Amino acid sequence: MYISAFPDGGRWLRGNLHAHTTLSDGTVPPGEQAADYRAMGYDFLSVTDHNTMNRLRELNREDFLILPGWERDIPYGKFKCLHVVGQFAADYPLDTFSRPKGNPDAMSMQDLLDEMNGDNVFITLAHPVWSRMEPEEVRALQGYHAIEVFNTGTERLCHAGRADLLWDMLLREKRKVYAVACDDTHGKTEESDRFGGWVMVKADALTAESVLRALTAGHFYATQGPEIHSFVIEDGRVTVDCSPCEEVHLVTWPPRGKSVYSTDGHSLTHVECPLKGGETYVRAECVDAVGHTAWSQPIWLE
Repeated sequence: MYISAFPDGGRWLRGNLHAHTTLSDGTVPPGEQAADYRAMGYDFLSVTDHNTMNRLRELNREDFLILPGWERDIPYGKFKCLHVVGQFAADYPLDTFSRPKGNPDAMSMQDLLDEMNGDNVFITLAHPVWSRMEPEEVRALQGYHAIEVFNTGTERLCHAGRADLLWDMLLREKRKVYAVACDDTHGKTEESDRFGGWVMVKADALTAESVLRALTAGHFYATQGPEIHSFVIEDGRVTVDCSPCEEVHLVTWPPRGKSVYSTDGHSLTHVECPLKGGETYVRAECVDAVGHTAWSQPIWLE
């Protein structure tokens, strides 16, 4: 048996799937936001302003793509809310992009997800820890492709940007949900909330359709910096190749996985471990010398 997390063909594209501008409650205008991400080596950016959709086609370049998107939200009192990010194909009907802010009295959490779902839509549950979502609420919702395992903005705002435990909770229940790292970019923290988390997508081309196909297929990983070059299971062994890291963690269920640490000052770039048998999924986390993490998508073994 041979399973690879990434396809052989295609090219690696760096992108941020969650960003705000002055079109909603961000502090950076769209053109400046796009230029800054392009200057930092990103290949695409999804501008996901609250409850409004703007194609921003004028910001596309031969080497840079604006991936159409938005963020929908429903508040539930002073502290609790649901935020959902969606990316769309470039030809998605524009009249579906402009709707009023959801009313929790008239729209449930699941109603919002049902309304956002459709062909060529990639849906991510945003910053569930910051949103004060209970595990049973995350578990009950259906119809999203990914969860934000790391959100730069909410992490730097109040240490509420990581959702590893919630992600594993879903995976243990055989929910095939992906992990996304992103920025959010409101520009309202003392530190910058840009360029702290992103996705690396293995896509055929720098187009909205190709990037969406790769996202929906899980041909990407989430990262704060480390690179995952390959993640393979073959003949009962897991192999991870990555940029120099101090730790590589293989997370599995129900048998426990394994953690490998660098020794004698030699960083890890290649790790191999045998499976124990009975695993339903395996995922990898690679942690570099400054504590930044890359998260693979899970490989399913059923």
